[in-house]
Amino acid sequence: MASNSPSVQSASIGDYVGWLVRRWWLVAFTVFVGGVGGLVVAATQEKVYVSETKVLVLQVGLDTSVKVNLDTESQVVRSTTVGEAAQHLLGSSTPVDQLVERTTVTVPANTSVLAIAFEAPTASEAQAGSQAFAQAYLDQRAADATKSIEQQTASLKDDISGLTKQLNDVAGRIAALPNNSVDRQQAVQQQQILTQQINTMNTRMIPLLASVVKPGNILSAANRPDSPAKPDLKLYLISGVAIGLLLGLAGALVLDRLDSRIYNSRQLPYLVDVPILLELQRNRDKVTVADAASHLGREFSLLRNTLRVAAGTVRGGRPSPTDALLICGAARGGAVEFVVANLAAAFARSGERVVVVCTDPQSFLPGLLGVNPSVGLGDVIAGTADLDRALTKVSTIHNVSLLTPGHLDPRVELPVAVVSQLLGEIQERADRVLVATAPPSHAVDAQALSEIAAAVLLVVETRAARIGDVEASIEQIARVQGPLAGLLVVRNPRSARNSRKFRQAPAAAPQLTAPQPVQLPPARDHDMTMVMDRVPAASEEFEPIAFWQPGADENDTQPIGTQPTGTKRRGGSGQSSADAR
Repeated sequence: MASNSPSVQSASIGDYVGWLVRRWWLVAFTVFVGGVGGLVVAATQEKVYVSETKVLVLQVGLDTSVKVNLDTESQVVRSTTVGEAAQHLLGSSTPVDQLVERTTVTVPANTSVLAIAFEAPTASEAQAGSQAFAQAYLDQRAADATKSIEQQTASLKDDISGLTKQLNDVAGRIAALPNNSVDRQQAVQQQQILTQQINTMNTRMIPLLASVVKPGNILSAANRPDSPAKPDLKLYLISGVAIGLLLGLAGALVLDRLDSRIYNSRQLPYLVDVPILLELQRNRDKVTVADAASHLGREFSLLRNTLRVAAGTVRGGRPSPTDALLICGAARGGAVEFVVANLAAAFARSGERVVVVCTDPQSFLPGLLGVNPSVGLGDVIAGTADLDRALTKVSTIHNVSLLTPGHLDPRVELPVAVVSQLLGEIQERADRVLVATAPPSHAVDAQALSEIAAAVLLVVETRAARIGDVEASIEQIARVQGPLAGLLVVRNPRSARNSRKFRQAPAAAPQLTAPQPVQLPPARDHDMTMVMDRVPAASEEFEPIAFWQPGADENDTQPIGTQPTGTKRRGGSGQSSADAR
């Protein structure tokens, strides 16, 4: 019934991300703390300046077929030999391994360039360190190339010297041998071979002697950094915000899973097997009695029509000692008073005389309706006041009277038998009796009175009621077989705000929004209901309402509150006017 009820709102995106909306403050707090924490961590880090020098690596030596391996050259830059040379150029006492650790070499794609970067606590040290490592690398590469050329030249010179000595020996042998001898011919051939070898080596040595070593060029000198490269404030800030966001989302989700409060009606069908008669939105700023033409007023009119037939349905044919409608909340809040006031106005709009009986001494219903009598239900039960004196008309809602708690002692339970008899007397004077009680979790009045009520309406106020409150209230009413008609869910964005205001000043009547008078068709001859405006003109005063009594003349009428006890107004069919309707 709850899921098919037209009054229950359908699921929205807000229901699925409601846990995030409800805990936005936690997410915002963790994001703020994460961002501040990231900046604090960045501020505590040592500042590091980075300077970079770009070096073009050239081919050295005579063998141009072999290309330079830049990966190997990048390792040479970070070698101990280059580090020692850079340390000498810097004139620094810093250990070589620490200088090497501060050096980073990268190779841009598809180039013969080495980008040599150096990190230091100051900008000048970073600039000098990058320049020193670049120069030390070029010097080391030039020295290696020069040494290689010198070794090759010396080797060739040694070979030429040996061959020249052999050539001289052969020349001496040729001179000593006869011209037509075989040995002379062999010596001549050997002389030619040695001469050819010496010429070849001289040809190889000439380019080595003429070569100029050029290991590379510095394309861009080391720059002086204007700001430290580390720590990166943006990186730390973004990291802190991201960590705070993740922690905030996780914390919000955990808190929502641990939170047992009711936030929407879709949480209830999974918990209790009780129909949801209506779900409505409570006003944000003040508690008002809705106009009959407003959306809220029409919703309460629909609820009124449903509750008229709910008694016979929920009791399963069992007789009811009274025709009273019991209204209680699952938890403390302002929803019960809001519902009772609007429901009383809805019954009164249909022409019924309504009496609201409040048994909760902590209720702000009297202040909401602008009633502040000196006596009430407690005084009637104690015998210090009669019912006529305790019943107070509500000036803002026509045809509605209120029986306040009066001097009820919250430490003493209500005498159910006395209250049942009192409700019977009230029913002789009114067409509809609404009983507002404290939540079952705070008092036993709701459970005790549900035995004699015709129907029970449980009000669930979101953000105030918890899952345990709803389940406990339903269980207590079920234990006495109370006629629970259903649940009324009141969506309240600001829980208990209005209730505190009325409790602080119960005597001050708030400005209630009074509905406009409704023009009804003229009554038929057999209609026993007298229809009057709910709100009189400013110059008019309320007079006792006269009702026709069976067997009396047209002028023989009695005003409300003056007819004798035990006399109930009936129609021609012998039923009450409410039942006839």
